[in-house]
Parts: sequence; structure tokens; C-alpha cells
Amino acid sequence: MNKLNKDFYQKPALELVKDFLGKYLVFNSPKGRVSGMISDVEAYPAFTDNVSHGNKRTARTEVMYREGGLVYVYLIYGIYHQFAVVVNKQEIPEVIFIRGVIPDEGVEIMKQNFEKEVKKIKELTSRPGNLCKSFGITKELYGADLTGEIIYIEDRGIIIDPLKIKSTRRVGISKKLDGSDLPLRFYVG
Repeated sequence: MNKLNKDFYQKPALELVKDFLGKYLVFNSPKGRVSGMISDVEAYPAFTDNVSHGNKRTARTEVMYREGGLVYVYLIYGIYHQFAVVVNKQEIPEVIFIRGVIPDEGVEIMKQNFEKEVKKIKELTSRPGNLCKSFGITKELYGADLTGEIIYIEDRGIIIDPLKIKSTRRVGISKKLDGSDLPLRFYVG
């Protein structure tokens, strides 16, 4: 088990996005350690379409302009936390959005955090809002260093067969936005 180092995150989103599949998101939360294998991601390259938050520098997106390897957590609809990883060099605002993981460690903690019954364990982390709720990820982690001890990504030597990686358009993007139809979502299928 190797924690990813800063160099891993210093590449462009389009080059890195598939490399996140099979890695493990680990959070040493106040309630205990939770982890899961990353199984669903989206790339948000800088200045290539009208979709990325990084197209406009604001207080919310400031972390995207820093060097790769940091956490970008934000709210949608004022209630659902979303988790993304800042990648690339400083001043190039790119992220890999983590849409889902396959639960591994801390499933009981995830169930407590989720606060309602699920039929299948994967429901805890199969959507971005569920993932954050189950893991206990909030805006308090905004800007956290992924090479630290609180939240990080590990390489456990899992290699995903390229034939099992599926690609589609990103989810929840208005069709009115230029670039909404780009196949920049990758998941293990």
C-alpha cells in the first residue's frame, strides 16, 4: 500500500483521469478509518469547455489554482458535499471529480454517517453526495493535502483491465453548456 505522492497529481486531468480507477480513497475521520476503491471519476480540464468550475476564479475555486494534490470540496444545492482532487501545476485549474468508490474499510462507520438503511453496501458510496455523506467528507477538508495523514489516496497495486473501463458524458451537466457532451466520465463496468 503506497500513498500517492505529490508527483502523481502534477499531470493534466485528461492524462490522469483513468489512473484514479483502482486506487483507494482513505479518510482517517474523527469516527475512524474509512476507505474504498475508486470506481467512477470525471475529468474537468482547464479552459477547454464551459463546464469546469475553474473557468472562473472565485473564493470557492481558489484551491483549483494551487498545485495538484489538494482536496476540492464544495456544496451543490446547498446540501450535498462533492469531492474532487486538484491536479496539474499551479495556475492550471483542473480536477478529477470522484463520483463513486467501492466500500472497503469502515463500512459500519459509513452506515452510521449515512443515517438510513441501504439494500446494498455499494449504495453508500455509488453517487457523489452519498460518498461524501458516508465517508463524513465536508467542506472542512477543503484544501487538505492528499499527501498528509488525514485524507489521501493509496495505490494498492490494483490494475483495472482497460476493457472494463467504460466512458460516457459527465453526469448532471446542463446540455446548454459547451462541452457537456464530452465523454470525460470513466468508470469500472
